[in-house]
Amino acid sequence: MKNLEYCSTDSFAGDSQYVQELKKISFVLCKNNSCILLKGERGTGKRLFALLVHIQGKNNPEDFFELDCRAYSEQEIQKFFELVSQLPSYEFLRKTIFISSVENLSSGLQQKLMELMNGIRAEKKNLRFIFSTQVNLEDKIDQGLFSNDLYYLMSTVPVNLLPLRQRKEDIPAIAGYFFGRLKAKTGIPFEGFSQEAKDVMLNYFWQGNIDELKNAVTRAFIVGEPPFIKTSDMALKAGTGSEESVLGTVQNLGEDRTLKNAVNVFKKAYVTRVLEENGWNQTKTAKILGIQRTYVIRLIDELGIRK
Repeated sequence: MKNLEYCSTDSFAGDSQYVQELKKISFVLCKNNSCILLKGERGTGKRLFALLVHIQGKNNPEDFFELDCRAYSEQEIQKFFELVSQLPSYEFLRKTIFISSVENLSSGLQQKLMELMNGIRAEKKNLRFIFSTQVNLEDKIDQGLFSNDLYYLMSTVPVNLLPLRQRKEDIPAIAGYFFGRLKAKTGIPFEGFSQEAKDVMLNYFWQGNIDELKNAVTRAFIVGEPPFIKTSDMALKAGTGSEESVLGTVQNLGEDRTLKNAVNVFKKAYVTRVLEENGWNQTKTAKILGIQRTYVIRLIDELGIRK
């Protein structure tokens, strides 16, 4: 059970059609026990959406149970499944089981999960499962790495969460939401963002999406000085991390303009960034990239990646 403090409809800030649709969907889903599969990149708000569905149903916050399949051993995950199977059920209070990074489950645990879900359904327990993934599970099924039966069992209602770069109109509102919370919490008399900061935020690539934006605003409150937050306070630079800079990298390949070289240049930059974000921990990096740790080691060697 984790802190649910920043879960409300206001957490999905913005006036875009996408945000309005998400809020409508969450309001419908909070009323039933349908299995939900949340798809999207890291940091797009999958956990936040799961929390929103649970809280909007006027359920007890303590009845939200979550498991990150990247963070626990096979034995620990199996114990979690056993705990869930023993949860009591109440007619008017629904429990939510949120299982993230479900693509990391072994074939044995996938079978255990199916048995758990079928058992709970047979007992007609007032319990909802919500799953999330950062990868295309259909590809995993084609590769024989994920159960087709489990996929259809968990994806009664699939919901796609878009990255920030595909809904830039919401960035000012999201940044403003975090700004307001931090100003109220710290009492630091910031008046807002500088115009340059606003422009850079709109054009930044935001690979870590909402999580990265939240961290950037938080950093500004730690190192910045009023009255306005500057791009340097958030450790952002004009053009850095933007789609334009990715294209710029390709345009600066030199004489070797082949697709193979362009892919390698991008691959090196991307893998290096994920390694840096995870303190150069190869195991964590492999999980985020969706590959084996041995392949990460090979890429580091082949691409000449250095700290």
